[in-house]
Amino acid sequence: MPRFAYRGKDNTLHVVEGTIEADSEAAALGQLDAQGVSPISLTEVGTSPGRARPLSARRLSARTLAYTTHELADLLSGGLPLLSALTLLANQTEQADLRRVIDALADAVRDGRSLSDVMNDFPQVFPPLYRSMVQAGEVGGGLEQALRRLAELGEHEAELRSRLLSASAYPLFVLAVATAMTGFLIAYVIPKLSLVFIESGQLLPLPTRVLLAISGVVSRWWWLLLGGLAAAGWGVRRWHASQAGRERIDRLLVGLPGVGPLLRKLETARLTRNLGVMVGQGVPVLQALDVVSRSVANSLLRRAVEQIQEAVRGGSGLAAALQASGQFPPFVSNMIAVGEESGTVDAALLKVAATYERDVDRVVRTLTTILEPVLLVIVGGVVMFIVLTMLLPVFQIGLVVQ
Repeated sequence: MPRFAYRGKDNTLHVVEGTIEADSEAAALGQLDAQGVSPISLTEVGTSPGRARPLSARRLSARTLAYTTHELADLLSGGLPLLSALTLLANQTEQADLRRVIDALADAVRDGRSLSDVMNDFPQVFPPLYRSMVQAGEVGGGLEQALRRLAELGEHEAELRSRLLSASAYPLFVLAVATAMTGFLIAYVIPKLSLVFIESGQLLPLPTRVLLAISGVVSRWWWLLLGGLAAAGWGVRRWHASQAGRERIDRLLVGLPGVGPLLRKLETARLTRNLGVMVGQGVPVLQALDVVSRSVANSLLRRAVEQIQEAVRGGSGLAAALQASGQFPPFVSNMIAVGEESGTVDAALLKVAATYERDVDRVVRTLTTILEPVLLVIVGGVVMFIVLTMLLPVFQIGLVVQ
């Protein structure tokens, strides 16, 4: 049975080391948890020395990370040293994975490492923006303020994402129900009714013959259709994973009517808010642009941010670089130009973000209001077409009998 060397902390917060036998790493973690030990590192005996792996951690939601950051900022504002605040925060954290990460942070801080440095060991938990903000807070002596700004940023991001998801929930539900209902009618109901029409011996109307043909293909070759859809989805996903495919799809999305302007406003709001928070915290503009460029989802806009970074590195102002990129509305560069003249670039960036977030919220509400009746009309039209198509032969038989 494999043996694992571990290093962790017991219930009294003392560092303990030892070895344990288990079938797998997951089983070893389970045994340590049952013994009340929170592991910091775990290595199978026999691996190269000095290669203890840091514990893997799952990505946290923006709301969970924001809540934890807010708690840490509150503890620091109460006068607690960083090490004591991390230890107390670990004790009151319920999630096992998050508690292990905080324990690892506390242990590294006890060993003399900076908080931002040890956060680099957990890139799945702490994104680059988070680590850069913490580093700026440590350098400038404002760690508590940096954590509060990060908590506010995370809460704002989570709230915006929640509004978008709630706005799209009902249309997606209607679309799913309509698809399931149409599939049930075509695959099950229509084949049953077709037997009656075939026995009548009458020449069926063209719409009925077309619908019966579609129903026959679906009921007979449903497995092939599902396999084809799955293969097509897999192919599109692989294509999107490639750089050329991602750029092609992102360019198409930005150019779509309705969707493109909304996507551009959403990315602009996220970019300017993240940049404004970092600049306001004292992060240099070049470093802030490098960090926020990695948070831009659309590859076309990400390349524009990288071009802006190169222009600023060459001596250009931020407003002029934004205007030269051609990917952002004039309102953005004009507001930032005013901020550069008055020395309040961070405030200008946050005002731009607030403006576009209101626009995104308004556009999403408008689209949802329009989309709901449109979907209902489409669903009703499809069902009505199927019903009328199946009733046409009945009317025809009735006329013949008369």
